Amino acid sequence: MTELVFRPLKNESEFPRFDTITALLPTTGVGVRMRTFQDLAASGDYRPEWVWIALDGDDVVARASFWGPKGVEHPIALDYFDFDTVENGTALLKVAYAALVGPDYHNPMGHPRPEYNLFLPAGWKEEPLARAEANARIEAAEAAGLIFSVERLNLRWEAEYGLPPRPTRLTFAEVTDDELLIGLLEQILDGSLDAHDREQSLVKDPTVVAAETLEIIANMPGGRGRWRLAYDQTGELVGMVMPTHNGNSATIGYIGVAIGHRGHGYAYDLLAEAMHIFADEGQPFITDNTDVGNYPMAAIFDRIGYRITGKRMLFR
Repeated sequence: MTELVFRPLKNESEFPRFDTITALLPTTGVGVRMRTFQDLAASGDYRPEWVWIALDGDDVVARASFWGPKGVEHPIALDYFDFDTVENGTALLKVAYAALVGPDYHNPMGHPRPEYNLFLPAGWKEEPLARAEANARIEAAEAAGLIFSVERLNLRWEAEYGLPPRPTRLTFAEVTDDELLIGLLEQILDGSLDAHDREQSLVKDPTVVAAETLEIIANMPGGRGRWRLAYDQTGELVGMVMPTHNGNSATIGYIGVAIGHRGHGYAYDLLAEAMHIFADEGQPFITDNTDVGNYPMAAIFDRIGYRITGKRMLFR
């Protein structure tokens, strides 16, 4: 075996080479996304300089594709990661991360480097082959220095599933005051079950976390026109929902109920209103996710008609 060469793709004409990997790729759904790499690359989702391969001679024996939204300077996620051996996968990640994460690296999510998204079938732990394929990627990622963060449910609603009734006990208004929204986000962060919210709140002032959350959702392709504040029958502000678009589908950018108004099922109403906003636009489906450990939100997604399409483990 020759000494491996690790490098990014030279230009877009090399994108097809990414799929010439000689390793036996998973057949269980581990690492598989709903759209193929070539389809995503053709849509402009990947930049050649962020797509890495390990070469043994002319053979691609490991591959890793990093992603960032259009206009950003640095990648924020690692989506595809495959290899022939754990050792070669680990070596590729070490070289790629060293090249992509310099002193000037910036991640709008506040992470120190791109986050590895390991896509998994819903029952991967119960299937021996899927578990083995997942564990190999986990081993390689951790050997490269990444640390497990959280496991999430991938969820999807389609128009054919049917809409819940439009909520009537809350009054919804468009967002016109960022300071009001930031103040509400601070209240939502208090006691949040979302792992990212809890993590950020431990190291940053709640006002800073709230402002960063607003900025992240505002910079998504969907814009701000669908965002809604929710008021109860007394006129008190109780929660908010930020429907948007992630470049591939409609999605709930953020949803939450202020800590003093929890226990009334308002999250269901907020989600239902967002679904009606999307339905009025003719959106055929919505994709979302929530932490496996966020049982109340997972239960709401289930009750309102979403279906679990898989899981995703995050490593940072």
